Formats: sequence, C-alpha cells, structure tokens
Amino acid sequence: MERKIDYRKFGFLPYQIAWLEDTSQIKLYEKSRRIGLTYAQAFEDVLDAAIFGKFNVWFSSNNTTNAREYIDYCKKYASALNAVIKSETQRTLLDEADANTFVITFSNGKKITALSSSPNQLHGKGGKIVLDEFARRDNELEVWEAASPAALVWGYPIRIISTHRGKQSVFYSFVKRLERGELTWSHHRTTFVEAVRQGLADKALKKKCTPEEQDAYIEKIKKSVGDPYIWSQQFMCEPQDENETFIPFSLLEYASGAELLPFSQLRECRELYGGLDIARKKNFSLLWLNEKVTSTLSVTRYILALQGEAFTRQNEKIGEVLAELPNLRRLCTDATGMGIGLTDFLQERFGTARVEGVTFTAATKEVMAFRLKKQLEDHSFLIPADRVIYDDFQLIKQDVTTSGNIRLSAGTKNDSHADRFWAAALTLEAAAEGAYVPPAVHVAKSQNDLTRRLDNILSGWKKDY
Repeated sequence: MERKIDYRKFGFLPYQIAWLEDTSQIKLYEKSRRIGLTYAQAFEDVLDAAIFGKFNVWFSSNNTTNAREYIDYCKKYASALNAVIKSETQRTLLDEADANTFVITFSNGKKITALSSSPNQLHGKGGKIVLDEFARRDNELEVWEAASPAALVWGYPIRIISTHRGKQSVFYSFVKRLERGELTWSHHRTTFVEAVRQGLADKALKKKCTPEEQDAYIEKIKKSVGDPYIWSQQFMCEPQDENETFIPFSLLEYASGAELLPFSQLRECRELYGGLDIARKKNFSLLWLNEKVTSTLSVTRYILALQGEAFTRQNEKIGEVLAELPNLRRLCTDATGMGIGLTDFLQERFGTARVEGVTFTAATKEVMAFRLKKQLEDHSFLIPADRVIYDDFQLIKQDVTTSGNIRLSAGTKNDSHADRFWAAALTLEAAAEGAYVPPAVHVAKSQNDLTRRLDNILSGWKKDY
C-alpha cells in the first residue's frame, strides 16, 4: 500500500505539488521554462520505480544534456528517500548520434532509463513513459507513435511536459484537443508569473519576497530574455504562430557573430558588396556592406543609417563610400518610388555595372527574402549579434494563403520598416552570381496532413483516457 507523501517537506511549490498529487494515467503539462517541472517529475519517477516498485520508467528528452540532468535529480531523490541504487550505467542502445542512455537500477530490480530524443529508443518499451520538452524536438510525431502504445495497449502512465514551440507542433495540437474536450487527459498549465506568485522567486532569491519584489524579479527576467516573442511563448505559455514570423529568433542567434569594422579598415577587406534601402524622412536609408570572405561566406562589415537627410546629401555620402572603397564591387539599391532619383545619380557617376537598381515587386522581394533566409540557415551569411538588427529582421511577416502559398509583409518599429532586412537582402543580391529560385512552400497542406495523421493515431484512444 502506498504511503501518503507530504510533498511540502521536500520544498515543492503548490503547482509542483498539484502535479505530483495528480495520479491520472495521462498527464500533460503546458509550462514556462525553468520552473522546476523536470525536477518534480524526477521525484515522482523515483517514487514509482524505487519506493513503490510499480514499473520501470523511460524518460525521453530533447537532448543528452537534459537526460543527464534528469538522472542527477533522480539520484538526489533516491538518496533523500533512502532508496538503494544497485547500479548506474551509461551506454548506447542504438548506433545513432546522440543516442546515449543513462540507467539507474534500484535494489528492487526496477530501473529508470533516461534516453535521447530518438523515437527508435522508445519502440517496444514497457513501463511508464515521460516525454520531456516534447515540443522542443523535430520528431514529435514519431516519438509519440513509438511511446503511445505503452499506455494504449498496456495501461502504463505517460507524462507529457513541454514549453511551446509554435502552433504547428504536435504538443500544441494536444493542448487544443484537450481544450475542446476531445481528449480527457489531465491538463496542467503554469506560466512564469504564476510560478513566481507561488514561491519561485522565494526559492531563487532565498528569501520571502514581497509582491513588489516578485514584480521586480519578473521584470528582471523579462528584460534578460529581451525578445517579446520568446517571453510570450517560452515563459507565458502563449504559443506564437511561427508562420507569421519569417525569420525565427533562433535562426538570427545561430547566424550572429559578424564583427563590424570601422570605415577606415574596410579597404583591407577582400571583396565588398553593398545594399542600399532608400527612404527620405520617416524611415531610414540604410547602407549595408558585406565582405565576401570565401566563395560561400558573406560577413557583415559595415552598416550606415541615414535618416531625415535630403537626397542630395545622401548622394554625397553614398558617393563617398563608393569612391573611397574600390573593393566595393557592386551596390544594389532600392530603385522603387523615391529611390529612383538617388539610383540615377549614383549610376551616372559610378556606372550601371557597379550600381544596380532593383525595382521592388512582390516577385523580387520574395526572391531576395528567401535567399537571405536560406543563407542564414546555411550559415553562409553572418550578421552582428545586435538586438536592434534582430528586431528589424523579425518585422518581416509571412501570411499563408488558403492555397498554402506564402505572402510577405513588413511591420514598423522604431521608425524602421524592416530597412535593415531589405538592405541586407539587397547586399546578398549584389553578391549573387546567379538567379535564386525560392522553394515551393505549401504550409497549409502540410498542416492538414499532420492533422489527419494525428487523428488516425488518436482514434484508438478511449474517451476515458
């Protein structure tokens, strides 16, 4: 017979205790980052395996580091609960990258095994399944297909724990189905603010916090996150529609690392290519220069913003740049609307081979935008690690039409109408040696296929699960 546990004695907060006291077969937790859910889950799993001897536990996370951290939590709780660990091993079950497993065997013969995210490791496993950071992996559906028979066929528990990762994820689909009553699994949800109100700041700051101190702590973390998109999704449980953001924040971080140079050092660069997005008063005219370091790598070296200056003055400044930098091979300008005049001036002085005017149409913008995104993904275009640039690039939004095609648009923030993005896109156009053909994207069709596949998988679940 199970003995009742006083979870407060172990320092758990109310939302963690609510999770631990919930004995439902299938539980899903929609959570903020870093509020201690994996920590609490490790306690539940040690109870089930080592103390009550119910079943083996199979813990799957999105990477080996998280699996290792979870095992450390389990060892800590095993010691606190006087559970005897018979052995601890690390081994590779499959010949796959990042497929290490960490196994704790208790004196009663039950095991806790922490796995990587490979769905192949979950096939045929009998026991309790814990899917940690479920949405933070690219193979959600395959992992679920491998794990779900443990509950469906044999009645073992499943725990699904994750922060959000957009509205295209399987995890988000589960949440929406729960909200519509299509699934009757147990559903928990805790935002970062809710966790702080329930004592998270007290634990972090090691003191009893006043409401004002809680507010200050929340604001501190929010400022350290910096990006409202990340704050909403990963801390406030508000999934963001990734179809709306053309350049994900994670991609910008991945492509950062370029070092800007003072103008005096630009002559030392091998080959320079430039883009000029033109404006007169409200928005910037933005000059962006890349160095072509190798045949496949362009690195941002110089950015010049001109705002509120007459076109005659802009012509002088851009002309000085072209005159001073003979290694600036080509400059592509926005030759649309008010940009026509400035483009004509520059071409008259430096020639059409060196200054190329680009007329912005839906088709040309699509080509340039997708080329920029592809080069960020390939790590063949590096940008500075600058929050202003990140915000500007994220002003580009994509709308998915009913036929599944993508339509680009740009918002405005801090007097920028994605000026840096388009200047960078023009720069890559200047360096391009051939035409770029954007991929055919049919997001709507892909999502419908995912929905149908999920419907088929979940059709075997009884209403009372």
